Amino acid sequence: MKIIVDTSIFMSALISPKGICAELLMNPIFHFEKYSSYYLVIEIFKHKEKILKYSKLTESELIEQVYNLLKNVTLINENQIPKEIWQKSYELTKNVDENDTAFVALTEYTEGKLWSLDKKLISGLKNKDYKKIIGTGELKQKAFENRQNDIITE
Repeated sequence: MKIIVDTSIFMSALISPKGICAELLMNPIFHFEKYSSYYLVIEIFKHKEKILKYSKLTESELIEQVYNLLKNVTLINENQIPKEIWQKSYELTKNVDENDTAFVALTEYTEGKLWSLDKKLISGLKNKDYKKIIGTGELKQKAFENRQNDIITE
């Protein structure tokens, strides 16, 4: 399964390194293809002070944690995404949160599922009948189901 990781998931994993988002991103037993946009890195730097405040990490610890998380996510250059997909994604995020257009475009481009904790984004997309969203609970369940299937076949 292809999962598109947005900024809210990444920030959650940085702020709560023992939380479920960090576990789903970091644990190699969960066999998901995890992707994000280069825009994610910009967003992390934009929110650096907030992340430092809530995570209680030092700046060098934060950099190390960002590196460790990014090793588990394939970043895709937004320039690879066709303009038609950008336009469709913009229409979906317009009047919701246009800053998330890159994540929706990447979801469309990879034919994956968008994983987000952004309630405004999720609600806005659902109101536009967008179904390519996966919640943390559903992803966790799929991860454990997949893990159980792996154990059975080992």
